[in-house]
Amino acid sequence: MIQRIASIFLFSVTACLLAQSVVCASELPSSKDMPESIQFNGKTIPLNKTVNPLPADPENLEKGATVYFQHCLLCHGDLLDGQGVFADRFFPPPVSFIHENSPITQPDSYLFWRIAKGGMGLPEKFKPWSSVMPAWENQLSEEEIWNVIHFIRNRVMDRLDTPSAPQEVSLEQGKALYAKHCVFCHGSEGDGDGISADVSSPKPQKLTKGHIKLRSTAFGKIPTDEDLFDAITRGMNHTTMPPWSHLSVNDRKSLVLFVKTLSSKFEKFVKKNKTHEIIDIPQPAPFTLASVERGKDLFIKNCSACHGIKGRGDGASTYKIVDLETNALWPRNLSQSWTFRRGSSRTDIFKTIRTGLSGTAMPRFSDRIFNDEQIWDIVNYVETLSPAIRPETNLTLKVQRIKGSVPLDPEDELWKKTESYFFPVGGQIMVSEKAYYPFTESVSVKALHNGEDIAFYLQWDDPHHDPILASYGSVQESPPPPLPPELQVNEPVQQKKEFMAQEFPDAIAIQFPSRLPEKGPWPYFLNGDAERSVNLWKWTSHPLKATEFNAKGLSQWSQQAESSQALESKARFAYGRYHLVVKRKMMTGDLDTDIQFLTGKTIPIAFNVWNGSAGETGSRKAVSSWGTMLLK
Repeated sequence: MIQRIASIFLFSVTACLLAQSVVCASELPSSKDMPESIQFNGKTIPLNKTVNPLPADPENLEKGATVYFQHCLLCHGDLLDGQGVFADRFFPPPVSFIHENSPITQPDSYLFWRIAKGGMGLPEKFKPWSSVMPAWENQLSEEEIWNVIHFIRNRVMDRLDTPSAPQEVSLEQGKALYAKHCVFCHGSEGDGDGISADVSSPKPQKLTKGHIKLRSTAFGKIPTDEDLFDAITRGMNHTTMPPWSHLSVNDRKSLVLFVKTLSSKFEKFVKKNKTHEIIDIPQPAPFTLASVERGKDLFIKNCSACHGIKGRGDGASTYKIVDLETNALWPRNLSQSWTFRRGSSRTDIFKTIRTGLSGTAMPRFSDRIFNDEQIWDIVNYVETLSPAIRPETNLTLKVQRIKGSVPLDPEDELWKKTESYFFPVGGQIMVSEKAYYPFTESVSVKALHNGEDIAFYLQWDDPHHDPILASYGSVQESPPPPLPPELQVNEPVQQKKEFMAQEFPDAIAIQFPSRLPEKGPWPYFLNGDAERSVNLWKWTSHPLKATEFNAKGLSQWSQQAESSQALESKARFAYGRYHLVVKRKMMTGDLDTDIQFLTGKTIPIAFNVWNGSAGETGSRKAVSSWGTMLLK
C-alpha cells in the first residue's frame, strides 16, 4: 500500500493544489531520523521491523475514524490537508497527509513513532520545543494508534484516487458519498451527532431540520438546491466544515439529492407545489462618510445589543443568549472580518443581514424593517470595524529603544506610535484538561525599552470582563441600545453596585525562558519542560496585579518569592478588549529564574490567555507558539 500511495503522490494534481500552507518535506524528519526502538507504556517497540499488527478491516477503520475525529480534526482537518481550525494559529503548522512526501509515504513504524512521541520526541535539529504535536502515548492506547494509522492511510487513498469515469448524479451515489465523507460530523441520520460533535463549535448542522445558516431564501425557509450545492462546495469558514470543491460537480449534486432526504420538509415543499422566494441583493450603494454615520446610528440601535459598540461580541444581551453547552455561540466578532462565515465582501455582509442565520440568534432584517439603503449603510459601517484582511503574522517582535521613561499607562500617546505585532493563539488541546474553542484568537503586542526598563503593551479580545474590574474604574462596557423616545421613562438614581469577582480570573501570561539559551534547545512552548524552565509574567483580573512564576511544564508552576516580584502593571477594559501594560527592569539579580534582557540578543517569547468567564483556568487556555524578540 505504501508503494501505491507514493505512486499516486507522484502523479496527483491534487497534491499540487494543496502545496500552500503545508510544512515542506525538508522540514519533516524521514525514516532515517527514526530511533531503532521506543518505550511505549513500559513496552519496548522495535521500530525498524514493526508493521501494523492489526487488519485494515471495516471495524478497525471505524475505530480509527473515531480516534481521528476526536483528537486530530482541529489541527489536521477533515480533509487531512493540515487545514484544521487551528492550522493558522501554530508554527510550524500542522502537517498535511496529502502533499507530496507526506508522512503517510513512510513505513507504519514511522507513523507510530511520530504519533506516540509527538513533537517532543523529534531529534533536536527539528526544534521539538516548537511542535504542537502531542505525545499521544499518554492519551491513546497502542491499538488506537495503529487503528488511526489505518484510517489515515485509507482516507488518503480515497482522497487521491481519481475514479476512471465520472459518476452520474443519483440518490444512491449521494448516499454512498454521505456515508464516506459526512457521517463523521453530521451523523448517520443527519442529526448533527457524529463522532466529531463534541470537539466542534458550532456543532455540525442538524440536517434533519431542513435548514442551513447561509441561504438565498428567507429566514426559516428551506434552502434551494443551489444553496445546498454552494454550502457543500465552499464549506463553512472558520469551522470544522471544510470546502468539498475537490469532489466532482456530479458528486456534489448527488450529495444534495441525499441531504434533502434527511428532512421531510423538502418533500412537503414539493407536494404543496411551493416555490422558493429568493432574496434580492441589489447593486452595492456607494461607500461614503455620510452612509457610514447613518450606519453607525442604525448599528448602535439595532445590532450593538449583541455585537457591542465596537462589534467585538460583547453586547449586553450576550449575558442571556450565549450558552456554549447548547450551541448558542457568541455573536460574531465583527473586528475580525476574516472569520465571517459567508465571507467579508459587502455583498456577503448585506446578504447575512437581510437573510439572517437560521438556527442562531442572528435575525433577518427584512425590507419591512430596513430598506436597501439602510442595509447598505449598516454594511458600510461594519466594514470600518475590521481590517480588510487578517493581520500578517510576524513572530519576530522588534523592541524599540526610546529616550526618557517607558510608559506604564495603556493610554499614553507613545504607545499609539509604536509598531504592533500580531501573535495568533489557539486552544490548548495537546494535554488534558483542554480548551477546544477559546474566544481569544490573537494577542496584539507592542514593546519599548530605554536601556533600563522594558514594557509590553498587550491587547486581546474578551467579550465579558471580570466584574471586579469595574470597582477600579477601569471598565467601559457596551451599554444596552437606547430605547425609542416613546418607551423612555425617568428612572430613579441607581444605587451603587457591589462588584463581585468571577470564579476564575481573566488572565494573560508572557512567557520567556528562565535563562537565555545561547545554543541548544529551548524550553518546550507549553510552559517549559523538566530540563528547561520558563519565566512567566502572569497578570490576573483578581487579584489585580502581575506576578512572576517559573514553570517546568503545564502543571509544574511555582510562584517566585515576594522579594523577587518586580513587575508593574496597569490594565483597562474597553468594549470587549483588554489593554494591559506590564513593566520590569531589564536586568535583575535573579539570574537563574528571571529572563535578562540584553540588546542585540534573540529572546524567545510566547503568550497564554485565560477567559475566566468561560471557565478557562489552569491548562484550559489559549496558547501561542514560540516567537522571538530583538531589543534594538
